[in-house]
Amino acid sequence: MPTLALLDGHNLAFRAFYALPSDLATPSGQVTNAVYGFTSMIIKLLDDEHPDAIAVAWDTPAVTFRKERYEEYKAQREAAPDLFRSQLPLIREVSDALRLAQFEAPGWEADDLIATIARRAAEAGWEVLIVTGDRDTFQLVGGSVRVYYVRRGVTDIVIADAAYVTERYGVTPEQYPDYAALRGDSSDNLPGVPGVGEKTASRLIAGYGGLEGLYDHLEEQTPRLRENLEAFRAQVFLNRDLTRLVDDVSIETDVESLRLQPWDPQEVRRVFDALAFRSLWQRLKEIGGGGESVAAEVLDVTVGTGSGEDAVAGAGDGMLAIDPVWEGGDLIGLAVASPSGATFVPFDRLGTLAAALADPGIPKGLHDAKPVMRALFESDLDLRGLAFDSALAAYVVNPAGGMPDLGDLAGRVLGIEIDADVAGERAAPQGTLAFETAGPDLEGAGRRAVAVARLVEPLTAELEARGGSALFREVELPLVRVLARMEDAGILVDRDYLEELGESLRDRLATLERQIYQAAGEPFNINSTLQLREILFDRLKLPVLKKTPKGQPSTDASVLQKLVEEHPVVEHLLGYRELEKLRSTYVDGLLPLIGPDGRIHCSFNQTGAATGRISSEQPNMQNIPVRSEEGRTIRRAFIAAPGHTFVVADYSQIELRILAHLSGDPGLGEAFAAGEDIHSTTAARVFGVDRGAVTADMRRMAKVINFGLLYGMESYGLGQRLEIGAEEAKTHLNAYFAQFPAVREFMTGIVAEARNTGYTETILGRRRYLPELTSGNFRERQAGERMALNAPIQGSAADIIKKAMVRLDAELETGERGGTMLLQVHDELVVEAPLGEEQATVELVREVMEGIVSLDVPLVVDIGTGRSLADAKG
Repeated sequence: MPTLALLDGHNLAFRAFYALPSDLATPSGQVTNAVYGFTSMIIKLLDDEHPDAIAVAWDTPAVTFRKERYEEYKAQREAAPDLFRSQLPLIREVSDALRLAQFEAPGWEADDLIATIARRAAEAGWEVLIVTGDRDTFQLVGGSVRVYYVRRGVTDIVIADAAYVTERYGVTPEQYPDYAALRGDSSDNLPGVPGVGEKTASRLIAGYGGLEGLYDHLEEQTPRLRENLEAFRAQVFLNRDLTRLVDDVSIETDVESLRLQPWDPQEVRRVFDALAFRSLWQRLKEIGGGGESVAAEVLDVTVGTGSGEDAVAGAGDGMLAIDPVWEGGDLIGLAVASPSGATFVPFDRLGTLAAALADPGIPKGLHDAKPVMRALFESDLDLRGLAFDSALAAYVVNPAGGMPDLGDLAGRVLGIEIDADVAGERAAPQGTLAFETAGPDLEGAGRRAVAVARLVEPLTAELEARGGSALFREVELPLVRVLARMEDAGILVDRDYLEELGESLRDRLATLERQIYQAAGEPFNINSTLQLREILFDRLKLPVLKKTPKGQPSTDASVLQKLVEEHPVVEHLLGYRELEKLRSTYVDGLLPLIGPDGRIHCSFNQTGAATGRISSEQPNMQNIPVRSEEGRTIRRAFIAAPGHTFVVADYSQIELRILAHLSGDPGLGEAFAAGEDIHSTTAARVFGVDRGAVTADMRRMAKVINFGLLYGMESYGLGQRLEIGAEEAKTHLNAYFAQFPAVREFMTGIVAEARNTGYTETILGRRRYLPELTSGNFRERQAGERMALNAPIQGSAADIIKKAMVRLDAELETGERGGTMLLQVHDELVVEAPLGEEQATVELVREVMEGIVSLDVPLVVDIGTGRSLADAKG
């Protein structure tokens, strides 16, 4: 039976664009990350699946029937970046060179074309493989149709058949649109039923067979669920209509005409050379199809199972290059590279490797070492002596690239293929499910371990060439173990308090809902922007203050704040939005994350931000509000363990202090050196008054100026923030620069230098490359200039707190002064210290954080203690 592969063009190109670093470019400066990822995926598909035919379906700019039916369909999506759009013609050029059929139809999405061609092909006796990252295509699975589902990046792939869909989502492929309609789809801006997540949607659709069966039995549901289902009935059925794919689009195609044709090797070589795709050209030639056969290197690794002693002996005197093997999210062993292959040490024999793992004198190399450390901690094993992490090395070389995939890295840097999609590929993170049915591939793990070993030399050279060696060695590498220890420790949560808070919020929301309906004169879906717009501007005739990019009246928070005096419903709406976010995001979102030990173990992302900042997920602690009273109610749920208290230390105005250091402005420097309130000092100098005459409003305006400048804010943006005219804002900015002239010189100079060198650099040597500065698009150049201003400041702040974390954790681990570091949030560290020893911990934290680097102005840390995060923060 012949096989047809159908590719979702825009979806795959977009995934490649965000998965691969933007420094992938031709010598002329054309960014090619999306083209590279897309082309790599085609070659991988040809090599792995050997399809007889390939067709690529594309979206068009025309309005689709879904948008006509529902104005807010995908309305939240921003316009595609110019750096992405500029690559689409190149992707089509590659596809043309490889003689791939391409389709598009105005008014229809690529998914509809795929559904149509898939149906025709299946009826003609073909096997169909749909290549996409869009789960909506799961409804097409069945018979001879499967989905080659790209879950993450461009190499994390699972082949989904009907059994996979049922196992993963609990429904049949035919029921998937009903399931998705209940759950909602944030990527398409389709709101789901409140309180209905994946598990509930799966249970309801599987239990009742579909939406009709469910709505015929509403009386069997709990009162709250029944009420929500009834309120969202129209939206749910609309969601299903929009999710269902159309399989009878009128397009002219004969499946037989889609068969692969021989391509012209000279033409393909010309295209690949123009894109600087040397390793991809080698891979393409290896699989054949039109050119002379010059095989790219394929790792041929022999893997044997043995003990830790065998693995260490096999590795010789060099670095232990290690790759983990996961199964269902659990660590089942480690592959250790040797010159002739690799040794797999299964989990039940890891004890024989324990001494070597814990020995800091034996260097180790991994790709993304933190999950391995976490897994080892859970088995009372330790991994010390981390000397190389290929993921971190690639991130320091190019911070905009995020967390690179090892297969992509090996292909790009080494020009080798390591079969990155086999079961030895990094599996699901700890605590999540993996659905592949194949067992672990030990040879794949061995190839990955050998690839890590081979990456040491070229990536070390790149680090040296880009000035990142010290940052990598002294900050990023030792930070891995610090973050792993923090994740392992977790933070205690008062579940009872959180559940009571949830009930209280639900009661308050119900009251606000009644007040909103009463003030509006009729009930409506408060969470629907479309219905809210109709109530506010059509029925109540409130003034339209701002419009969305689509030309519709805006209902965002800034608009509602200005409309508070216009009608009582607005104040209720603002209160409802704040409480609903607290309830859904923080109460309902936090409760499922509490582990059996009563603690939340969030995951810290070391490579998520181009500036170097650490982020967190499950939950994102940085999103929990700090200043509002409602936010403090959430922070009260995080409590110290019995017999302990929190020590919370926050760098005071660290970014402004870094600005003073980098700019060398004497006015800023003197103010910080004297310990003055910088915003009051700024206000006095900008408004020409004595410090004692500075009003609260003057200080507020000065604060906006101080922080706005860090992000490249100009007079228009300042005027918007201060609610004053652009001319008045410009006067304030000119007054500021007159008082602090070195700041203006620094801002002008840093952008000019970045334009000249192509990058900015932090105090500790972190570079951020900014191709946007040479973009042909004015807006992208402006964005690049703002990044050039902010990256050295925000990046230096990130580097400083990372370096402090490394030193502080080392001091705490000695046990001489008690405490365990639990969290890093923005410029704040949270340490859990034994009661009675907190003062010694406070002194240690202050000593480390304030003395970690030497600047021209003092670093100052504000420290509080308390039994909850709210108490400690004040």
